[in-house]
Amino acid sequence: MLLKKGYFEQVKTYPKSFWLLALSTFVFVMSFFLLLPEMNAYITDLGGADYKWMVLGLWTLAAAFARPFSGKIADNVSRKFVMYFGIVVSIIISFVYPLFLSVIGFLILRFLHGFSTGFQPTGATALIADIIPQGRRGEAMGIFGITMQIGMSAGQALGSPITMSLGINGLFMISGVLGIISLFILVSVEENNKPHLIAKAKGTRLPFVQRIIPRWNEVFAPEVIHPTIIMFITAMASGIYLVSIPDFSSYLGMTNKGLFFLVNLVFVIITRFLAGKFYDMYGARRNLYIGLSLLIVGAILTGTSTSVVQFLMSGIVYGIAAGICSPALFAWTADLANPVFKGRGMATMFVALELGIMMGALMTRLVYANDPNRFYDLFVVLGLAGFIGIIYLFLTGRRKRANAKS
Repeated sequence: MLLKKGYFEQVKTYPKSFWLLALSTFVFVMSFFLLLPEMNAYITDLGGADYKWMVLGLWTLAAAFARPFSGKIADNVSRKFVMYFGIVVSIIISFVYPLFLSVIGFLILRFLHGFSTGFQPTGATALIADIIPQGRRGEAMGIFGITMQIGMSAGQALGSPITMSLGINGLFMISGVLGIISLFILVSVEENNKPHLIAKAKGTRLPFVQRIIPRWNEVFAPEVIHPTIIMFITAMASGIYLVSIPDFSSYLGMTNKGLFFLVNLVFVIITRFLAGKFYDMYGARRNLYIGLSLLIVGAILTGTSTSVVQFLMSGIVYGIAAGICSPALFAWTADLANPVFKGRGMATMFVALELGIMMGALMTRLVYANDPNRFYDLFVVLGLAGFIGIIYLFLTGRRKRANAKS
């Protein structure tokens, strides 16, 4: 009944632009996640095996650097302008990958690609916060998160088959074409709340440079500190999984290095159909306690995997954990963010996401270090990070209750 009421009746009231934005984001996310399963092998062939962690690390570092700019532009120019810029640059980068055949050149492109992907999600989530009222954002972010997760996991599942059929250059071309499709879909999305037009009508519009260059006090939104910290921890898990799973899959004899993510995807989707609604009913902290606990269990199962069956089972548990945590964190951030500076609030959360992924990639380099015997150590580190997240939620929740009583 809850599923039917929440997703087959209430979502009918969502505007057309919400669904078009979700579809555009799905295609865009898939366009650059197609590349990840093959990037470890690709940079190894270029002679950069020791730089595997930088494939994801540089990408996320650049995306984190882009977030304050994207948040500023989203708040002062246009949500769609931010998304257009990110998608167009991403398309260009995808098509020029085959022209850079050195490790340094490839890593430069990864940095630029990451910078471009730091724009689209910020504008998209800020626009959803405009479209969907408070009280239903958990449900909406859950649905939107499903489209992003499908794009991520489907891209990773399809990357290896596309490469086997069309070669690595064919993979780059498909990535670029998907970016173009995403751009065309975005054109039909309506943006009624355009910050630059509202400011112009009030006579308060700033010069263009001041609307795109963030000041120091605009880089970080302190009101969203709690979801930001938990986002960092869950994103670190993503970084560890994204970098290590292709190698772990090969170690277990799996030819499709994206199969883990395909199994993971199915359970992320199933979980998110209810997780967003549960946020609206029970709040962020209760959902995150469960999600982080399952993250710990999933990490232990993955790290101790000696068979494909256990490995894929761990993907199921991790998928449920991610399906619970992600919509809660997105909606919690949207609810806590200053209504006047939603872009800044979402950008702060995304900075934590990118830095968390980068930290996960770096931990993979430091702990795993291309030694299959150290997979266990890597996922023990992840389990400890999840435990720290639970402790943080408990302590800050207790302080909040104490302040309410005083």
